[in-house]
Amino acid sequence: MIKPLFNQLMNLALSVYVRLNPAQIERIGKDWTPPTDLKSILVFSNTALGDTLLSTPAIASLRQSFPQAKLTFFVHRAMAPLFEGLEPVDEIVLYHGGFRKFVRTVFALRKVRPQAALLLHSNAPQDIPMAVLSGARIILKPPTTSEYKHYLSCQFVPKSQHTIEDRLDLVRLLGGTKLTTCMYLPRRYAERKQDMLRDLGGKRIIGFQPGAANTWRMWPVENFANLADRLTQSLNDIEIVITGSRKEWPLAQKIIDLCATRHIHNHCGNYDIQELPFLLREFNLLVTNDTGTMHLAIALKVPTLCLFGASSASLIGPYQDHEIHKVIQKSFESMAGIPKKKRSNAAMKQITVDEVLKVALEMLGKKSMTTSMP
Repeated sequence: MIKPLFNQLMNLALSVYVRLNPAQIERIGKDWTPPTDLKSILVFSNTALGDTLLSTPAIASLRQSFPQAKLTFFVHRAMAPLFEGLEPVDEIVLYHGGFRKFVRTVFALRKVRPQAALLLHSNAPQDIPMAVLSGARIILKPPTTSEYKHYLSCQFVPKSQHTIEDRLDLVRLLGGTKLTTCMYLPRRYAERKQDMLRDLGGKRIIGFQPGAANTWRMWPVENFANLADRLTQSLNDIEIVITGSRKEWPLAQKIIDLCATRHIHNHCGNYDIQELPFLLREFNLLVTNDTGTMHLAIALKVPTLCLFGASSASLIGPYQDHEIHKVIQKSFESMAGIPKKKRSNAAMKQITVDEVLKVALEMLGKKSMTTSMP
């Protein structure tokens, strides 16, 4: 009900606004020349953890390419504590989610006086209207089917490439030439916290991330429990720590209840988002579904074993430091044409404990056992 009403009101508001400001949006054609005097760039990446992290290479590339420009980061308020003090950014404006504080947020964006707005990954239908009402002349977004796409300066053609490259294409079109594909975090996360997990006796720590935003991204809990037992039977110097949100605490507890080993610990919900990087830095290996935690570990250069089924690792998986990240991918092609809300975790179920154990032990420097266990 809210979305149709919003669209009706917004279409009316934008039509009036554009009529009053007919020359605001600069259209980009074949002969377009990028501006050389950009003084203010607004970057939208106001969704969940993983997609916000996947935008940081483009943000760092903007800073390197346009050192003279003020760079404003429009980020979800739940993600802001993690990115506070992000060095390439001059200012942060908070997105409050949904349609809350829409007018107040637009006024905050207008104060930025952006010449360009890059919508790297943003919530529709509010994103493009917000960018237009911010006063930006150049408005760019990766390939989109939004009903507001005609307000963009140009429309990108979908490519079969990693999402980081999709976002860097916006920087390239703006004239950016100093590009990086590495994800970026504030420098404070380069240091470890000495008191983190000290009660585990200095053993090697294996992290499990069994939760995910969608069930079709999740490896079965029974498999995580079986893996925990077999890892602790193969290695006597490890402890397993399950990480996740407070909502995922019962999921982690179910894994523990299914385990024979006692060398496994439920840390779901124990850390706020700004503390999570310090926990991940204690891991020798993270076994993970396709989640924001996976991307955070990759950004921190923590070795990961990433499990993919109905999502594509080639599009959203590890894109840096390939020597320390391994991917097990199953049957994405069979799910690619199915709407996300109708996908199942059938592809994830095809990933066996045997193959995960084999890769995990290799990453930990031990040859795997060839015999299967129940």
